[in-house]
Amino acid sequence: MSFLRAVRLDDKFGPFVEFQETLGFVPNLLHAQALLPRVIEAQTKLESAVRLREGAISRIQKERTLLSIAADRQDKYCVAVDSRVLSSLGASDRQIDDLLNTCCHASLSAPDLASLQFCLKLSRHAPSVSREDIEALRACGFEDESILEAVVVSALAVYRCTLSVGLGPEPDFGPREIASRRVDPPREVASHAFLPDSHDAVQRKGPYLAAPYLSPKTFAPFAIVQKSHGFIPNFFRSQTLRPDLLEAELEAVDRILLPQDVLTRTQKECILLAVSAANLNSYCVAMHCNLLRGLGMSAEEGDQIAVDHHESNLSEPDRALLDFAVKLGVRFSEFSGKDIVNLRTFGFADEQILECEVVIALNNFANTLQMGLGIEPDFEPPFVLEQNKVHLPAAASRPMEPGSSLSGVGDPDAGLVAQAQGGKLEAFEELVRRHSQLIYRALVAILGDPVEAQDGMQDALLSAFKHIVGFQGRSKFSTWLVSIARNTAFQRLRGRREVESLDEGECEEDHDFRPRQVRAWQDNPEQCCSKSEIRQLVEKGISGLPPKYRVVVMLRDVEQLSTDEVARQLGLSVPAVKTRLLRGRLMLREWLSPHFATSVRRSTP
Repeated sequence: MSFLRAVRLDDKFGPFVEFQETLGFVPNLLHAQALLPRVIEAQTKLESAVRLREGAISRIQKERTLLSIAADRQDKYCVAVDSRVLSSLGASDRQIDDLLNTCCHASLSAPDLASLQFCLKLSRHAPSVSREDIEALRACGFEDESILEAVVVSALAVYRCTLSVGLGPEPDFGPREIASRRVDPPREVASHAFLPDSHDAVQRKGPYLAAPYLSPKTFAPFAIVQKSHGFIPNFFRSQTLRPDLLEAELEAVDRILLPQDVLTRTQKECILLAVSAANLNSYCVAMHCNLLRGLGMSAEEGDQIAVDHHESNLSEPDRALLDFAVKLGVRFSEFSGKDIVNLRTFGFADEQILECEVVIALNNFANTLQMGLGIEPDFEPPFVLEQNKVHLPAAASRPMEPGSSLSGVGDPDAGLVAQAQGGKLEAFEELVRRHSQLIYRALVAILGDPVEAQDGMQDALLSAFKHIVGFQGRSKFSTWLVSIARNTAFQRLRGRREVESLDEGECEEDHDFRPRQVRAWQDNPEQCCSKSEIRQLVEKGISGLPPKYRVVVMLRDVEQLSTDEVARQLGLSVPAVKTRLLRGRLMLREWLSPHFATSVRRSTP
């Protein structure tokens, strides 16, 4: 069983037939993606073009690279599959064991060893690859077409390993023993070009390989790219030496990134941007920032996602999606099935999680390819990213200590939460008693109906109970609980056909509100009403506001969230929140005026 819901596809499904005929079996890595057949088709196109055919380098060379990278990443699933495939191509058990433990004694020729070391360097730390590495391969007799193919095979290895970690497929074969720590070959064997370079020493200016010109008229896939992107990115132009490989990549992009039936295109571009930034890939960051601008996102917001998506205006679920993406894409050794469970608590279905993982895998494929070929940028990367690059690797690789988030925010509920996560029902009941009034007030303020708020409260508490195991303490428990209540209320509001949309319209100035009865208030309203009466009046006034204004007033003035946080919660721009808040306050003041207004008494002369 994989981490995601299992479905069964017919054995006659095209990709399954192709793998059965080529490898003699259908890998469980494909079966684990059966929720979205189109992503299986995308992977099959890539593997068929890159791995399953003889090319500039032999199939056995490709399989050695795939196996070595899988072993280097401690990916037991891919190691077992790739060992079996390599064995079917004639490799002995001893040769396979050598590759799994140390490649310097694998009975390889000097060129084959040089190629393997280059591919390992590329998969381990792609930003360290430079023109010198390419020149070292040429010195070993490699033509540009062979180098291109070696880079693409390395990218495919990273793609498959990313999916393996994220999907957790059942093993196809028995495990192979992997050394806990790889041993690099001696410096005289590998040569200095294949060892990690300092950040200042490498020469990265590219492109590293020749690329013949192809026009959209002579190469049909480019016409599709021209239509979807508005131009032909250098990423694709730099690979025209092998149109067959390029066509397979473009088909994968078409099947993974362009459909919007599961995740939106904006969500996918945000995933690509965040993971590329964590991978220190300036080219891809600049590309995805530009594509997000074309989708309507401001340049500032895109730059913020690249530097730190936690400070962006994205909704809380979308920020959680990017946390998930960066962890799987960069800190894959920390990833586990618990991360899937946590993402479900934010309302993501298994189909969405699967597509997210495939997008992450495709991103790592592209990042590896771009850095291996030294592809020149189409646009300038965000200046703020370049300034902050030195801080990104440490932030991306620092694991969160267990329980550190809860203690860091000083959550008074931390002890009860831990007990509830351990299965103690009484602890959860005490948490409900503590926060039931807070949840109820939030629901009433949004829904404007006490009866519906009671129903919504049951739904919110049930959701919290089901998902408390996935609560990781990134905020206080009460904040998380109220967030669930808000989402419940928003779903109910959007389900009302007669209620206007909460979303931002084309023009927030339409139907502009003009207050008509604003009068001067008493200096001390308590002269007119008691505190309890004032509270009841304000609550009644807020509940009478139109939903789009009521929600903003409640979040900003009652719950005291910042304007930026309200914007993130509702998926609105900050100016739209400010506009709605002003109108909501004016409407509320107009409604309250008759109760607090000064009586004007004039004596007759």
